[in-house]
Amino acid sequence: MTEELGTSGSLQFAARLAIAVVLLTAAAIAFGFLAGAWSARRAAARKRREGQTVHTATAGTGRRRRDELCECGVMLPKSCSPEEKLRHQASNRHKSNMLKLGNASEVIVCEEVSEYRAAAQFLVKPNDNVLEVGCHVGGTTKVLAGLCQKLIGVDQQADLVAQARIKLPEVQFEILDAFDASKVLALTRQVTPARFHKVFIDISGSRDIATVVRLMDMYENTLKPEVMVVKSQALKRLLLRSQLWIHHPGGAKGEP
Repeated sequence: MTEELGTSGSLQFAARLAIAVVLLTAAAIAFGFLAGAWSARRAAARKRREGQTVHTATAGTGRRRRDELCECGVMLPKSCSPEEKLRHQASNRHKSNMLKLGNASEVIVCEEVSEYRAAAQFLVKPNDNVLEVGCHVGGTTKVLAGLCQKLIGVDQQADLVAQARIKLPEVQFEILDAFDASKVLALTRQVTPARFHKVFIDISGSRDIATVVRLMDMYENTLKPEVMVVKSQALKRLLLRSQLWIHHPGGAKGEP
């Protein structure tokens, strides 16, 4: 009888132990499932955030890459609607830029004397009034004289002007400082119509850029010629090294 009770108790204990093991195993599986699901949700959320960030960055880059350059020089986002573009074209900014561009002189830069004189032969027309600044003894003046309607050569060195007058007595030469705006402007009253269509500038091809640009700016604002031809080594070399950001590979790709 005692052995039967002991055997019964052992069986009950073993059964309870088995049940406990099953319950623990089930709990472990459930916990693992929940932990896995939670981890998966976090990973998915992280990917969504990263995807949104990449999409936003890509979209932003895409907009920059598709930017358009208005004829007035302003960059317009591709996202601009036709109505927004029309509003820009009607804006004071657009009108002001177009006015400045329309009134601006074309600038041709040369380095060598051969380039300078080739530009004269190509650009000067029979009806043009031409001002030659820095005529020296009349080397380029001789080329210009046979191409235009009226030519005035100026130089600040009296001895050089005297030689030029001997070589080309039919051409008008004046002794004056190229930076004397009032005297240069007064020369326009000696031509008909009262403007110089082309201005040739040679104040020594090795002159520093600051001086050359200052003179160009003065003539741009006073004489307002159609074309300025400038002989300047430094300016030409600077232009050869230069480009607009919108034409640079980085600017074209919209990189920051």
